[in-house]
Amino acid sequence: MHENQNAFELWRQDDNGNRFMIGTFACRAAAESRLAELTRARHKQTYWITEGKDNKPLETQCR
Repeated sequence: MHENQNAFELWRQDDNGNRFMIGTFACRAAAESRLAELTRARHKQTYWITEGKDNKPLETQCR
């Protein structure tokens, strides 16, 4: 990821309203792929993706 390139954060909110960042991704497609995996579960949570500035993704680099 290049300096000043946007990173995409995947977040989850539980039934009690607590919010947790699941991971940071180099591109939206990678974040959406992980979101799709998580939403296949029977117990539905609220998930969303935010866009921000970050130089060090914690998860998958885009290819």
